[in-house]
Amino acid sequence: MVRRLLRRWLPFELRLRIALLRRWLRDRRARHAFAGLRVNDGSFVHTIASYERAIPIYPGQEQLAEAKRTNQRTMASALDGALIGPGELFSLWRYAGRPTACAGYARAAAIKDGLLTTDIGGATCLIATVVYNLALLGAMEIVERRCHSVDSYGPRRYFELGRDAAIEFGYTDLRFRNPHPYPVVVRLWVEDERITARLLAAAPRDFCVEIRVSEPRNLQPGRIERECRQLAAGQRRLVAEALPGIVTRTTRIVLYRDGRVRRDDLGESLHKPQPAIVEVGRRSRHSRTAGA
Repeated sequence: MVRRLLRRWLPFELRLRIALLRRWLRDRRARHAFAGLRVNDGSFVHTIASYERAIPIYPGQEQLAEAKRTNQRTMASALDGALIGPGELFSLWRYAGRPTACAGYARAAAIKDGLLTTDIGGATCLIATVVYNLALLGAMEIVERRCHSVDSYGPRRYFELGRDAAIEFGYTDLRFRNPHPYPVVVRLWVEDERITARLLAAAPRDFCVEIRVSEPRNLQPGRIERECRQLAAGQRRLVAEALPGIVTRTTRIVLYRDGRVRRDDLGESLHKPQPAIVEVGRRSRHSRTAGA
């Protein structure tokens, strides 16, 4: 309750500074060894994981298409070449930095408080999702990942259920640790309406990965009606359509060449249901009295 009130009343920049300070203190206590170097040489020749997704342009967002591509190219460029040594922790935001206009980001589609809106640096969750799946397939140890709060696009969603990653600077990061005895490099690029990622190493991989996602469980949304003075009595107006919720659980099995088996429970992905919001005309005082 207190956090919700602070989020509502404190200025955005102050809330962000508090969030960044809290994360810095947690990281300091944990004494993480963060990856921070980049390489672009030919010594990493073996692909140990790869993943790619198409860049969708949804109906009604055509005017934001170029901004979406700009943001995705900008973030991909910031992450490309990230070198993660054995035991080191990759943090998306430590490599990408704050998404601002000065850093080359534009205003594109974003989800805030469960609602679809626009924001500087929007549409970069697709990059995070691609990198997350690269980490899954590369047998990285997942340290921090959060799914999208709502399933805004339904069957047209750009991600595989149970395998998406949402990010928000200062609040939600994508982090994974390299458990291998050798360093790996992230290669990431955007072209031809697709985002492609590779995880490279100097030695061939000695494992294979299987990812299992449970059958989705649907959560039914409710309905909220609220009075609107601008509407006549008896009139109704749909403000927001209902979105059903979805729950899945993801498991990863890593099979090593030497016979070892690693089973990782990656937890549940909960996309919360969003109720339909309907505005109704305010009943007159006489109508309310007569119906009492």
